[in-house]
Amino acid sequence: MIKDYERNLCDFCGGELSPQQVDLEVWERGELTICQGVPADVCSQCGEKYLHARVAQEVERFLAGHEREKPLRYIPVPVYRPALVAV
Repeated sequence: MIKDYERNLCDFCGGELSPQQVDLEVWERGELTICQGVPADVCSQCGEKYLHARVAQEVERFLAGHEREKPLRYIPVPVYRPALVAV
């Protein structure tokens, strides 16, 4: 039996975290970069993603020089004015 203090719980909603591969979306200087298949713990309730420190360091290292790498593919992303989506 797993005790409560041994489980990984979400800091936001208290949901259980489970290891998954996620797509990480990073905005930097107005540019969107997507890293696919990043290992993370994901909350089963709210979907919050948690990266382990080592993974976060590797992502930061990659992002520091990602311009030298060839992307897997490019995707079009529509951008809308805020007035069009305001409620």
